[in-house]
Amino acid sequence: MGALSPLGPQVLPCMVTLGDAAHSMADGLALGAALASSWRAGVATGLALLCHELPHALGDLAVLVQAGLSWQRALALGLAGALPILPGIYTGLALGTATAARTWLGALATGLLLYLALCDMVPAMVAARDRQPWVLLVLQSTGLLAGWGLLLLLALYEDSILR
Repeated sequence: MGALSPLGPQVLPCMVTLGDAAHSMADGLALGAALASSWRAGVATGLALLCHELPHALGDLAVLVQAGLSWQRALALGLAGALPILPGIYTGLALGTATAARTWLGALATGLLLYLALCDMVPAMVAARDRQPWVLLVLQSTGLLAGWGLLLLLALYEDSILR
């Protein structure tokens, strides 16, 4: 338990849950602003968030269980971390009626997602070790390319989704 957090076993679940709450609020702001723009932009943003959040939630669940929490407690903390998406959506809808605010909300959400990728995912990928490093490289590269390809497809065909 203490190997994951040098500050103690209770600190890691709190950090994960608070980080998820801030992340969920930003996701809600982005989704609300996109929905205020158009329902198609909202659907495209919702699909992108879903593709992003499912693996993120599973990873958080795995970290919390590895830290010693029961599945039920880890799921409860995951739900608590996800709830701020609702006030985020409402705030994004309210602020998203102004074009300038919608632009700033999109920039904020993009910046937060890039920050998470560069400060969280990339170091974890670099630190990963395997007996077959080429297999690990291929798997990581395939995952990154699939994610980028999906985002590219969403960006290119956003207007034709659900016509």
